[in-house]
Amino acid sequence: MVRGLITYSLVDGVPDVKDTGPSHRPEHLETSMATTSFVRGPWTPLELTAPLDGLLHGSAGTLTSLDPATGEVVATVSEASTADADAAVAAARHAFETSRWRNDGALRARVLHRWTESMRAASGRLAELLTREQGKTLGQAHGEVAGAINMIDYNAGQARALYGRSLALSPTAHGVVLREPVGVVAAITPWNYPLNLTIRAVAPALAAGNAVVVKPASLTPAIVVAALHLLAADPELPEGILTAVAGPGSSVGDRLVTHPDVDMIAFTGDSVTGIRIMKRAADDLKKVSLELGGKSPNVVFADAPWDKALAGAANAVFSAAGQICTAGSRLLVAESIAERFVAELAERTTAMRVGDGLDPSVAMGPLVSAGQLRTVLEYVDIAKADGTVLVGGERLTSDGLADGNFVAPTIVTDLDPSSRLLSEEVFGPVLAVQTFADEDEAIALANSTSFGLAAGLWTADVDRAWRVGRAIRSGTIWINTYHHFYAEMEVGGFGQSGLGRQQGVEGLLEFTETKHLNFDHAPTLF
Repeated sequence: MVRGLITYSLVDGVPDVKDTGPSHRPEHLETSMATTSFVRGPWTPLELTAPLDGLLHGSAGTLTSLDPATGEVVATVSEASTADADAAVAAARHAFETSRWRNDGALRARVLHRWTESMRAASGRLAELLTREQGKTLGQAHGEVAGAINMIDYNAGQARALYGRSLALSPTAHGVVLREPVGVVAAITPWNYPLNLTIRAVAPALAAGNAVVVKPASLTPAIVVAALHLLAADPELPEGILTAVAGPGSSVGDRLVTHPDVDMIAFTGDSVTGIRIMKRAADDLKKVSLELGGKSPNVVFADAPWDKALAGAANAVFSAAGQICTAGSRLLVAESIAERFVAELAERTTAMRVGDGLDPSVAMGPLVSAGQLRTVLEYVDIAKADGTVLVGGERLTSDGLADGNFVAPTIVTDLDPSSRLLSEEVFGPVLAVQTFADEDEAIALANSTSFGLAAGLWTADVDRAWRVGRAIRSGTIWINTYHHFYAEMEVGGFGQSGLGRQQGVEGLLEFTETKHLNFDHAPTLF
């Protein structure tokens, strides 16, 4: 295999990718995959050790992240103890209380805008690191990096625009409502979109004037630390406003959740862990923002835009090997078109090339870890027992894939309504297909789980899109599209899918408290 058109070297401890040709195509899963010559280049494992400009607190050894395509070491990162978590929180509290950060929106905007520019300059090497550490295709990695940059840029603009209001309450009384930062925020972030979902919490929290302690997922700490280091190196960022601790959720994460000087927890991850965090945070009445799991329905009506809906159905569940909380893992298809639609989708899925995410001809990379591979294969066994596997349903080991965590994209039909495959989050490339007779049945099926994070609707009928979109209980409803996110637009879940909102104005305000100042200049009290 030949590496192709990408060369790379080490720049400041992070792999630098230099594009010397048009090797990064947009990531469209429906596109037929032409075989190209590809060589996986050499890699020097990164050593990201404390203190990294005061960012990292870690004295308990190192965490090692592995390439899920090959098992090679990607990076080592200083591992934190609970004492290190205490030190990070203490630094954050001191910086929040003593620096200008909380009261200077112009300063925050300048620093965040510079972070945008440093991220943009490093985007190639960050994308390469992301693919090596998490496994997604290089095209998807570039998309995640671009989304993260856009998120920072949006919140940098918002930093100078935190608004309140004032009212004349009587001839002698005025009320002023302020939005103030919560204080010290602990951001506990996942491994599936480690860069984007970390920055989705960090950027608005900082823009609102908070100090932030980040705990990245232990499977993907390097990409998070590398990106945060670009900000930590900024000379105008007060020391302690941004810190990071890498370590197990059971110790380091739990310490952050229960620490008396942490004012808010921002968590993205599975619902079971989110519920446990909320219970633990309740002991101190900490504020929480939770984006949790999903089992999202993707509803295709008979008048759907055919080719776009086929592409959308594949993209919804096979992007990032299905390891995304908004994955459209339940495909609901109108009975009148189901046979043809599912057959064509199965054809496209069979043609998808699975392999090393660094290979530009690959449509789907590996699962993030051997543990996640085992979990997904357990659900594949459920699929075989409860339904009919049309496509996939196996681990892939041939053609050089034996050392990685590869599973074939899988489509399952004929499932009994009680099957766990229809109600539990798989977090892998497994699509469960159901059919419906009419609009009411489609809505009932869409709302039949305890989740409510996202949904897709495919129809040419605007009135139907409005009716069904209002009736489905999910935080995001995509109409004739899927997996398009915007920094300006809020996301979040109903039910077991979470609490609060991320992105947009609401996402920024999550990281604030509301304060009323009441002024009265009457000569007497009454």
